[in-house]
Amino acid sequence: MAQPGFGASEFPVGDCSVCDKEVLTFVDFDDAGSECRRCLHCETTISGRVRWIDSEMLEADGYAVVEARACGNGGGCSAGGCGMRERAVTRPLQD
Repeated sequence: MAQPGFGASEFPVGDCSVCDKEVLTFVDFDDAGSECRRCLHCETTISGRVRWIDSEMLEADGYAVVEARACGNGGGCSAGGCGMRERAVTRPLQD
């Protein structure tokens, strides 16, 4: 089975009036419960058109696309076993 890569992915961007630039967006809900898009940086609602760009264009806009590491390498996959373990405490023997 083929593994999907970031090269085939598209990312939603829009113009943020507060950041004064094109930014990545995320889906949220407004006070009325309607779906909206927000700026990834300042969470302002994106009122204009959202367009989808590929990873090359995203990187040209200053973002980095980094693939997650496999479990065990500290990638934060939530599979367990990657967190810091408590150290064993050694104490001198008392007479």
